[in-house]
Amino acid sequence: MYSINKELPKDSSVLNFYQPYKSKIDSQMNRAVAHTASEIKRGRPEGRLNNLTADGLAFSARNHNIDFDFVHINYKTLRVPLPVGQIKTFKIFELMPFENNLVTVKLKGSDVFELFQYMARLGGDPISGASFKIEKGKATEILIAGEILNFEKSYIVLTNDYLANGGDGASVYLKTIERKNHSVKQRDAFLEYLNQLQSKGTLVNPRLDARIVSDKVIDDE
Repeated sequence: MYSINKELPKDSSVLNFYQPYKSKIDSQMNRAVAHTASEIKRGRPEGRLNNLTADGLAFSARNHNIDFDFVHINYKTLRVPLPVGQIKTFKIFELMPFENNLVTVKLKGSDVFELFQYMARLGGDPISGASFKIEKGKATEILIAGEILNFEKSYIVLTNDYLANGGDGASVYLKTIERKNHSVKQRDAFLEYLNQLQSKGTLVNPRLDARIVSDKVIDDE
């Protein structure tokens, strides 16, 4: 038997075999994809990182001709803040480590209302294209694309497959009228958005815009 320790000599044939792959991956992971003006953190009821990621997914979905009315992703899918300064690809993998794909789910207006109640109970989630207030734990004044939620309509929600499968207790998604699974990964969609900003020389500096307002601030960062 061989003892595995630091004294074991390196096998040059193994090193020579994987080094080209390691070099390629390192070059990809260390590529700068964005520059931030300040640290960007998630937050509840609303956070700068929440808004940045949800808006980024909306942008990329439109680029891929994916039809939707608003975006909703889960708060806990955002695993780390983005630091100030240069952001490299590996940081986005830390931010979104899971292999989630984009999914669109069509829901009845009454089920969309239930979805917003779900978000209100959590204290807020990342959204784009919609806004609401949380009052005494209930979602009120729900607007989608600036219009009051209509119970007689159906709406298409852009989300990820984890939520669409009922993850994080979001069982309302299982009431779908129609579901479309897309080949675009959530992380890749966000990277596409950051690359677009980087190509224009735009500094990443998302703002809070009161898309979610609550009578109780939850800060579990």
